[in-house]
Amino acid sequence: MKVALFTDSNVFAGTERHMLDLAIGLRDEDVEIHVACPVPSVLAERASAVGLSVIPIAKGGLLDGAAIRSLAKLLKAGTIDLLHAHNGRTALLAAAAVALAGRGCNVSTQHFLAPAHVSRRGAAAFLSRCAHWWVNRHTKAFIAISEAARAGMLARGQAPADRIAVVPNGTPPPDLALLGSAESIRQELGIAPDALLVVSVARLEREKNLETLIAAMRAVLAAEPRAVCLIVGDGSQRETLLAQISAFGLEGRVRLIGFRSDALAVMNAGDIFVLPSAAESFGLVLIEAMSVEKPVIAMRAGGPGEIVENGETGYLVTPAAVDELANALLALLSDINLRRRMGTAGHARFMKKYTVAGMTRGTIAVYERALTA
Repeated sequence: MKVALFTDSNVFAGTERHMLDLAIGLRDEDVEIHVACPVPSVLAERASAVGLSVIPIAKGGLLDGAAIRSLAKLLKAGTIDLLHAHNGRTALLAAAAVALAGRGCNVSTQHFLAPAHVSRRGAAAFLSRCAHWWVNRHTKAFIAISEAARAGMLARGQAPADRIAVVPNGTPPPDLALLGSAESIRQELGIAPDALLVVSVARLEREKNLETLIAAMRAVLAAEPRAVCLIVGDGSQRETLLAQISAFGLEGRVRLIGFRSDALAVMNAGDIFVLPSAAESFGLVLIEAMSVEKPVIAMRAGGPGEIVENGETGYLVTPAAVDELANALLALLSDINLRRRMGTAGHARFMKKYTVAGMTRGTIAVYERALTA
């Protein structure tokens, strides 16, 4: 089986991390794997660094004839058998390349609850609907990363139910030796040994709903002054969130520490992990936190509602409900045995459902059905 994972993205966020992990997992299962992506890009650099084959694809407009011809040539030559697209534009190009080649097949993964094209209006919406109708008819199989993503696809009429498989994201088990000790990370960040550390990792954007976490921390600190909250990430809302922290008098207790390549090490140094987003198709950081045995709090919506077992591996709360989030935080901060029990249960759930090996096996099963259909 010869597969190319295909994206036109030149950033490195959740989808691209997923693709890199999947590519490595597929290679470990003896799939001949290529990563088709822009060069230069972080994904291309990281794929090359681990010895993966990279197919350079320049981003050249919605209907990129050069990319279609390049991919069709590889399909015709037998260099690849299957194109696996990871966003709407690349799904269109992959379907067109297979049609032009007259050989091979294409699979598409839906990473979002509401893709960008859903919000288009007027002529753009009409053209988008036509393009997606054609792509959906010419795609052999679809992968949804959660039941919530699958439900959205069905509601949009994107594909019949029997062509959509749910394959949850996975992440590699952490190498604890590379993370460093929790004590050293706390010392570096100026966190007192007896502090109760709440960690969140998220882009500082409106959809991540970090203002709810900050508001909840005001109530938490009134009851538990040893609490500290670190928010890892950067984005357009940084100044707005800093202003909220200042207005609530939380300077030094709620800190925005920016992007860190060692975000997992910061999670490992914490006592609790929180993802306050009101709508996530999956929530990869949740399973990362579970992989280092942290209890997690997330919103009762989308993918996180499937990942977190409420009361067992953490808590699910109503989106944007400040008091409910504060109560969940205080329940965990006040009980070290509860934190340990939930952290252990979360790790067991991670190992059972959210490893790269499991994601890879599920994906290969989709490929095999698509190639033999």
